[in-house]
Amino acid sequence: MTEFSHNDAQRAAMLLTASIKSVTLYPQAHPAVRQPLQELTCIFEARLRRKPELHLGVVEGVLFIEGHIFVTPNSAVAELADRFSSRRIEGLTIYEGVTTDDLFRFASLLAVRDISGEEIFARLEESGVRTLRLGIDQLIYGDSADLEGSAPSQTYKDALNAVRDTMREIENGRIPAGDKINAVVDNMVSMTIKDHTTLLGLSMIKDYDNYTFNHSVNVGILSLSLAAYLGMDRTTLHDINTAGLLHDIGKTRIDKKILNKPGKLSDAEYEVMKQHAEKGAEIVAAMKDIDPCVSDAVLGHHIKYNRTGYPEWARGRGFGAMADIVAVADCYDAITTLRSYSMPTLPKPALDIMGRLAGTSLNSEYVSKFGEMMGRYPVGTLVRLDNNEIALVVRPHPMESEIPAVKIIFDANGEVLPKPRVASLAAKDGARYASIVATVDPILKNVDVGRCFST
Repeated sequence: MTEFSHNDAQRAAMLLTASIKSVTLYPQAHPAVRQPLQELTCIFEARLRRKPELHLGVVEGVLFIEGHIFVTPNSAVAELADRFSSRRIEGLTIYEGVTTDDLFRFASLLAVRDISGEEIFARLEESGVRTLRLGIDQLIYGDSADLEGSAPSQTYKDALNAVRDTMREIENGRIPAGDKINAVVDNMVSMTIKDHTTLLGLSMIKDYDNYTFNHSVNVGILSLSLAAYLGMDRTTLHDINTAGLLHDIGKTRIDKKILNKPGKLSDAEYEVMKQHAEKGAEIVAAMKDIDPCVSDAVLGHHIKYNRTGYPEWARGRGFGAMADIVAVADCYDAITTLRSYSMPTLPKPALDIMGRLAGTSLNSEYVSKFGEMMGRYPVGTLVRLDNNEIALVVRPHPMESEIPAVKIIFDANGEVLPKPRVASLAAKDGARYASIVATVDPILKNVDVGRCFST
């Protein structure tokens, strides 16, 4: 198979520049547009047959495509570097399956003046393009680098602190402004627009001593990830993420004896607990700089898809997509978490349970899309590889559900690795690192799944 040469990289840069110019003058079907885009697609396809993603971007104004750096570029390459730099596109990942139509949309947006790279990729997401993402994909082939990286982990901590501080202010009798929540949500949305899987693994962190805070952040991540996977616009992503983070804020107004009671609640106690939805909606409605639609979603996150949930008086209201998405996220995190009255369910069986709730308690379409997003081996699944290593699924592949990124915990001899290493199961240079042959019960291997994500 032919190597991706410097000439291939330079030709790709020149074709992309030509496409950006031609889309402003001609329709997509015109040969001046179609021909360079078709040739560009062929160049990328040839490279993507050898590895599942291709990288390009700029470093200090210098364009790079894969390992090829253009220190002394021709005019076309220099123009492309300038366009990337002016839009702050430091890195771009192109995935296997990219089409001429995808590249036409990208070139058309690059041709627009006064548009940021973040906005370009938000619009691509909205139009359903999932083969081009802002940033450099961090999937590693058998390397020991930390997949999550410091930025997502820090964002998780920031979200946890924002939720904790907001709830404590309410417990102290104050209604806080939405500035702390909005700041962390802006960051979470920006990261997720680049790749809807960025924060997904962190939703497996389970802190049983701080369940309400931890659960709120996890529901925020899961809601945001699903909405991004569905291709929703940035404003909607912001509101859905906020609703996820604040969905249980009404529990600050519930008696702590009931809230923290071990075991199942009595009927009378359950009636009190049910009030958290409407109390939460009242709090959010009073918070400055929080959109009213967030309050509506908080009110309806337990109303159920068939409107048999609570609060009973709100069953006739027309709740929209936000409440349904938060309900799906809330259900998944709840049933995969150990609580005083129930054992945690593993990710795949949890999706099966949700499938049985689809159409009654949960929106069927969103349950289906959630399962599709999580893949055949959802994040948090312990698996055995065909090389006899045991690994934890830490990120789904954006294009193929059976080749996720994993964190290898046990070597082929069954020994625990001193430092787990991350690997992508996608093929590289025509060969796959390994394939999944079976799932493994983490209890049998004494693996704390949540700790694997938090360390």
